Amino acid sequence: MPGSPDDRPAAIDPQDAFQLFSHELRLEILFALWEAPDYALAFAEIQDAVGERDSGKFTYHLDKLTGQFVTEVDGRYVLEYAGHRVIDAIQTGVFHTSPTVAPVEAPGSCVYCDGTPTFAYADHLATVACPDCETKLVEYPFDPGGFQDRSLREAIDAFDRRTRFKWRLASDGVCFVCAGRVSVAYTDAAVELDYHDRYAEFFAADHPALFHLGCQNCSFYSYVPVGVRLLDEPTVVGQLSARGVDLTAQPLWELPFVVDAECVTVCGRDPWRVRVDAPTPGGTVGVTLDADGRVDSVTLRP
Repeated sequence: MPGSPDDRPAAIDPQDAFQLFSHELRLEILFALWEAPDYALAFAEIQDAVGERDSGKFTYHLDKLTGQFVTEVDGRYVLEYAGHRVIDAIQTGVFHTSPTVAPVEAPGSCVYCDGTPTFAYADHLATVACPDCETKLVEYPFDPGGFQDRSLREAIDAFDRRTRFKWRLASDGVCFVCAGRVSVAYTDAAVELDYHDRYAEFFAADHPALFHLGCQNCSFYSYVPVGVRLLDEPTVVGQLSARGVDLTAQPLWELPFVVDAECVTVCGRDPWRVRVDAPTPGGTVGVTLDADGRVDSVTLRP
């Protein structure tokens, strides 16, 4: 039947797939299709776009891509999903560029001292910190593509929204890199980060509990504050909103239950049970997380 596994191209060994792009002409072909209307061109149109006069050479390299990254349909070559992902990987900028941003003023205020936080970027790592109380509020990788066609203020906003999305998705068990299954486990120390100099001062190192996230399919792993689970639970979001906390109007570094270690209490370790207190103008919303990191109960206190 159409769309069955038998109709799909045979799987390619991952190492062989990367070797396919050892010749620059193959990447030029993918970019030509990516830039074309409907991501499709005829044979001669692609050849003209890449400027290759040797038809034999061009045919050889196009054939290497056809089936997995490019498909021929009615005399036109169409960029396949796998081809788009190759382009995506390049356009993130992580392979060929690493801009640096000296500390600049960031939106919001410090949850500890009400000072004005700053945003800095180096080595693919974005950092929001408060210079007044010398506290690192949030730090996480951010692709250089996030600065493309954006003002610095827009890039900072993109960092906040993208980091929030990544933390929510991964802590819910889905890898944002490969869509694989992510294991979610409690830990009291970000062990792997000790091997990286740039994480010498992990922003949530003082938290009594963290989520250790690890994809079972790709290399993604991360340590994130347990308070991130409050961002996804409708009951919690509703209670916070009713008490004057609009989660869509504040960046991550302005949310005490994400940033402040004092908002996290370990109630048990065998099995794990953690309480996260979210202060609001209308009282405290206390959220208890079960052994799987899911919201178990919500209590309201004046």
